[in-house]
Amino acid sequence: MRAKQRGVALIVILLLLAVMVSIAATMAERLFSQFQRATHQLNYQQAYWYSLGVEALAKKGIEQSYQDSETINLSQPWALKEQTYPLDYGQVRGKIRDMQACFNLNALAGVKLTPDSVKKPYLLTVLQALLEGLEVESYQAEVIADSTLEFIDKDDSVRTAYGVEDSYYESMIPAYMAADTWLADASEWRAVQQVGGETMNKALPYVCALPTDQWRLNVNTLPAEQAELLAAMFSPTLSPESAKTLLEGRPFDGWASVDDFLAQSALTGVDNAVREEAKKYLSVDSHYFELDAQVLVDTSRVRIRSLFYSNDKKTATVIRRRFGGISERVSDRSTE
Repeated sequence: MRAKQRGVALIVILLLLAVMVSIAATMAERLFSQFQRATHQLNYQQAYWYSLGVEALAKKGIEQSYQDSETINLSQPWALKEQTYPLDYGQVRGKIRDMQACFNLNALAGVKLTPDSVKKPYLLTVLQALLEGLEVESYQAEVIADSTLEFIDKDDSVRTAYGVEDSYYESMIPAYMAADTWLADASEWRAVQQVGGETMNKALPYVCALPTDQWRLNVNTLPAEQAELLAAMFSPTLSPESAKTLLEGRPFDGWASVDDFLAQSALTGVDNAVREEAKKYLSVDSHYFELDAQVLVDTSRVRIRSLFYSNDKKTATVIRRRFGGISERVSDRSTE
């Protein structure tokens, strides 16, 4: 009898031991998870504050450029290509982009159209010519240009030959409506009629969406690789190849004025009417810049996109700040 009782007691002890081991393992796992969570939160918070520090550094670089020169050009501190800087337990990588070296889609909101308009507005012809220069079929390019204007204008009536309004978008699956206001980001352009994925990928480096319906292209900061935009402004006289050659021969610190730029031999054959129209949308300085940076602290990543604006060419102010997303499609980290 005692032997049986001892056997039962041993089984009970083993069961209790198993339960205790299970509880201890669960507690250890939860403790480790909480520790990891706290570590990630600390690293993310550190990355967040680093990103604001990068923003402050970018602000200083832009303001220094304003102090050093009366023009904005690619010889200045802000214009460095993507830079990587080491941090404690991580790194930061980023660059500053002149947001007046692209076509502001929201500028179409300022286009004035009247029922008896015969001549196509200049900005519509620029966008259409840009798309055609990027090998978008001519009819599709015209549809996109007209539809972009209709998408962001403030009314719901169709005023262009090939544009569409709410009735078209309401027939889509899923249905939606035209914004009838400025685009908040160039990615929203994808919602416009005929702007497919292929067209979007081709045009995205050339377009932007600024919080204004004004636009001036800075000829001092437009990359030679994006000469199609400059060619579109003087279409059809200036070819993309000639525009690229013109930009590659740009002075080290840029042109001192728009008149100096227009005096270049490559533009001598441009019609005077086109020249005067284009001149209204050209500049040698800039008021908008965007910082695009990623901070990595251990395994925590923070991406920041800050839009700077200066109205006095002395100080730069952050008017929009966005967090999230990654700037590359394929991770460059071997641990992922």
